Amino acid sequence: MSDKPDSGEFDDTKNFEEFEYSPNYTAVPEVFHSFTEEGPFSKCTMCDEALLKDGTPYLIHKAFHRGEVIFEYAMCLPCRAKMQEELSAESLERINAYMDQYQIEDRSESLLAEHGTEVAPWISHCLISGKPIEGEDEYHYYAFCDGPDLVFNGLPMALAGGVDEELNELLSKQTRDRLDGFVDEQFGLPPELRKPIKGSPILI
Repeated sequence: MSDKPDSGEFDDTKNFEEFEYSPNYTAVPEVFHSFTEEGPFSKCTMCDEALLKDGTPYLIHKAFHRGEVIFEYAMCLPCRAKMQEELSAESLERINAYMDQYQIEDRSESLLAEHGTEVAPWISHCLISGKPIEGEDEYHYYAFCDGPDLVFNGLPMALAGGVDEELNELLSKQTRDRLDGFVDEQFGLPPELRKPIKGSPILI
């Protein structure tokens, strides 16, 4: 049996030709490459699971201090789920409610319509404060990826270091201690860099 529809009322070829498809993904750009690996993140920072195969979703977080990468990780979704199980439910609810007011997912439609899959406009300003990232001493980039591609689904986004205190007020001591422990376990940063990172939103 043929899979093709009969001609006539089912012939929508012209309509398909007129429809402009806008992809919501692009190859992971250099700004979200791993400084350590000198290329795309190839494995989960926590479990070493391979990431570059299609159908493997993961998150990237990169932190900068005066233009230099001082903290980065790629985390597969199973590891993220395990991490969130160790955080207090109250903290997660507060963070989710706080971020909902910035309509992260809804921003995709307008940004894709205006800029397509150009990443720079998505991370040029802090999502929360609206301030330009350029000139900030400390800032963070976040992205959601699938295998070799960055997916535009509310992310990517940027947060300036100045939003730390506001976000920290939403976290319980249990959650803050666990996130601080994550930083120490994975990165062992020197004291002068530990404070801006420990005050950052590690997981959103």
